[in-house]
Amino acid sequence: MNETWWVQPGQLDEEQKKILRSPPSDGLLVLGPPGSGKTNILILRANYVRFSLPRLVFITFTRTLAEFLKSGPSIGRTDQIKSNEISTFMAWGRKLLFDAGLTPPSMKGGFKKSRAALVTALNEYIASNKPGKLYDVIFIDEAQDFQKDEILVMAKLAQHINAAGDSRQTIYKNKDGLKAIEDIVTTTVQLEYHYRIGEKICVFADRILPPSEGDPPMIKGCKYDEKSRPSSVEPESCSSAQKQYETCLTNIKSQLRYIADEPIMVMAQKGDVRDAFWDVLVEDGELVGRSIRQSHDEGYEAFGPDSLIRVMTIASAKGSEARAVHILDANDLDASLRTLAFTAVTRAKTEVKLYHSKPLPSHLETPRETLPDLNDIF
Repeated sequence: MNETWWVQPGQLDEEQKKILRSPPSDGLLVLGPPGSGKTNILILRANYVRFSLPRLVFITFTRTLAEFLKSGPSIGRTDQIKSNEISTFMAWGRKLLFDAGLTPPSMKGGFKKSRAALVTALNEYIASNKPGKLYDVIFIDEAQDFQKDEILVMAKLAQHINAAGDSRQTIYKNKDGLKAIEDIVTTTVQLEYHYRIGEKICVFADRILPPSEGDPPMIKGCKYDEKSRPSSVEPESCSSAQKQYETCLTNIKSQLRYIADEPIMVMAQKGDVRDAFWDVLVEDGELVGRSIRQSHDEGYEAFGPDSLIRVMTIASAKGSEARAVHILDANDLDASLRTLAFTAVTRAKTEVKLYHSKPLPSHLETPRETLPDLNDIF
């Protein structure tokens, strides 16, 4: 059964219901660990408030997350949020300028320069055109990855801001987005429990990126049913990159015997590793009809029932989830990339496999249950 989306009130706990029922005019920031339902809550909150505040837009950081949200079961209903109301910040900002008769800034020069140029262009448009509050509410998911000036631009155009985020999943250097939203909204809510991620994955994730002093570990708030569907984290030592790809394909084919309608995700830190695996998948042929590669260079594709095997970079995977996660070249996720590794691992519900051709960094090693014989340490 696909458990990605909540489709009835009984699937929510009382804390989550309280957030949804907050007055539509409330400015909200929802914080919580991976698997706590932040994105689900934000989508349902948009459906709730649009009855009285219909001018809204739902902003994500990555295109992959936007496509993931558009695949939801209620998207497109006349009384709920529509697919054209879900957009990345970059696409939304460029369209806003275009609709105002202005030429959006060039996308050349890399992502960082494009972000800065778009914010500058939007501020110039607001200063000269004085459009006022174009939106009743702007919803912002994965808010921790937005920069302060991006948040402030959106705030200038909206009566209210509703956002969700998690500081432990910040994969970019800027860390002022959440603070900017806290200064804008009237209410900040911290979700305590999460339901999606298995216990063994929680313990492993906390080893990768320990919680800040005073914050609880993920396992403390875990409500996952470990007995009915045990979780696992397994390293896969391979002799070469090619062997990683072949072993990963074999494991996916085995998983498809019991994973019928939930995504299986293959991730890599680097795009060239993603593409090399994709080439092997295509050459093999067996999984082509049910697989999709998300690549900025070739354009992102919509998720659907024929794309349950999803191949992408870890950065692109932010905000999405899968029953099983395969991480290629995990040995490259060194201490400087702990947050990226944490984000990758916590995309999984029940299974994580770490493929490596070199020794794993210590924070990605799985503790062994038995100590060695003395002879084995000499």
